[in-house]
Amino acid sequence: MIHRYCISHKKPLLPEGWYDDCISLGDFQSDSVFNVRQLDPFWHEARPIAYGAAGTHTLPIAIERFSSGAKLIEISSYKKRILPSPEGTESRLFPTLRELNLENFGKEAELSAFIPRADLEFLVAQPLHLKKSVVGHYASVHHRRDILDYVSIAVEMGVLDSNSAAEFLAAKHFIPGGVELGIYPKSWLIQVLSGFELVSRQFLDRYSNRLEKYNRYQIRAVNFLSERLGSFFLIRHLMEKYSNNIPVDIFGYMTVVAEDKSGYSAGLADQPKNWPSWYHPTHKRAI
Repeated sequence: MIHRYCISHKKPLLPEGWYDDCISLGDFQSDSVFNVRQLDPFWHEARPIAYGAAGTHTLPIAIERFSSGAKLIEISSYKKRILPSPEGTESRLFPTLRELNLENFGKEAELSAFIPRADLEFLVAQPLHLKKSVVGHYASVHHRRDILDYVSIAVEMGVLDSNSAAEFLAAKHFIPGGVELGIYPKSWLIQVLSGFELVSRQFLDRYSNRLEKYNRYQIRAVNFLSERLGSFFLIRHLMEKYSNNIPVDIFGYMTVVAEDKSGYSAGLADQPKNWPSWYHPTHKRAI
């Protein structure tokens, strides 16, 4: 019924019962058939500038090879998972994110077995309202030219048309994680992720030299771009599917397993040189 993938560069902090197989990055489980090197050498080579996106962009290959009997696909990461209930405590750093300490938690088994109702099929993060548009917010946090170039490639490759590209850039809502965390119907997910993979591959082919000059936070541009485009496709699909009345049970809680008492930190690869103001731990507000 459901096949659960965790994308990680090392042994996940998530309880082992919360995923079935690990899409592994780099030297982690390098001999596994689920290692990105085995799934798609392009994304293995691109990992120094793609980071976790190297894993999510190979998911369609893994799903086609190993998930033939599944109707639903769940995606989690090294220490993030979308849960159906609000566990742990609300993060001070990121709106709607929850931090979970597994010590004396006791609900690992109960949550490992979760499957959405048949009439829902999805479990995704709580949406956020952007004070600015998607492009305006992206420009305030990252490099504006990246999202414009990414959208231009998406139009060129037929993933977006001119109208949907304009709608995307002007959108005012955002689902953190896009389609790269949560539960989705398999056929829909493969179609969406396959389109993003083509766009991201072309983006790196054209602009990798530019990305290599970014600091260790901004270099993860492909992650940020595919997350936002995924959010757009997800919201549009849910609005159409449920006639603008999305059931509340589709929205779960993005939850991060705390490594220590310091809690969650943004930009897990490295702390950026120029820390965006909305990531500051004292700024608990909508973005």
